[in-house]
Amino acid sequence: MQYPDLSDNSETVKVLIVGANGKVGTLLSGKMWASSDFSPVALIRDTKQQTKFTALGVPSILGDLEDGISSFLAGFDSVIFTAGSGGHTGPDKTTDVDQNAAIKLISDCEKEGVGRFIMISAIGADPTSESTRIQHYLRAKGEADLILRNSKLDFTIIAPGSLTDDVGTGRVQVAKKLGFHGSLPREDLANCVIGALRNFNTIRSSFEVISGQDKIKSSISDLYGRALPPIA
Repeated sequence: MQYPDLSDNSETVKVLIVGANGKVGTLLSGKMWASSDFSPVALIRDTKQQTKFTALGVPSILGDLEDGISSFLAGFDSVIFTAGSGGHTGPDKTTDVDQNAAIKLISDCEKEGVGRFIMISAIGADPTSESTRIQHYLRAKGEADLILRNSKLDFTIIAPGSLTDDVGTGRVQVAKKLGFHGSLPREDLANCVIGALRNFNTIRSSFEVISGQDKIKSSISDLYGRALPPIA
């Protein structure tokens, strides 16, 4: 799969942000629009949400993830899945959005040739999770992650700890498996997504991330190596 080469800022990556109206999605939209590397487009479900993205300078398209958005995918280099059913919904909605809608989007990206797919998952996501607190959510996320790992897409699965609204510190701890839980500001998660997109060595891999002592870019580089453009 050929992607724009971000090493010299000569090209931009056209990115569809799925779940853009959420907290992480909104942060990503603003950060990507401020960067010369990316051309973000926000997927929204309600025209009332459009005002926010117009103010950010980010184009938006109206569509319902659960109905399928394959008609919107042509021309995008990457998709970021940061959608979620939300804590106020029940198990059925979690299955509908975090699992089934994500799996449908993975399939549609394969069919439409999008290629690059960033999945926002969670530490502990597992189809067989025995968590006593959020078992249904972790199983739904785990099912979607499993389908993505077995897809043809150039994926990166990013599994953060518990997300907070704290101001980002730019410092994290990253590992393919941390072996423990922690928390992470949403702003730092957004910057990790951007860091993963800029480092082609993260393709077809996953990592867990919580707050820590290391800079985001160096943490990803230490885990995967220096970013290099892919071979066409």
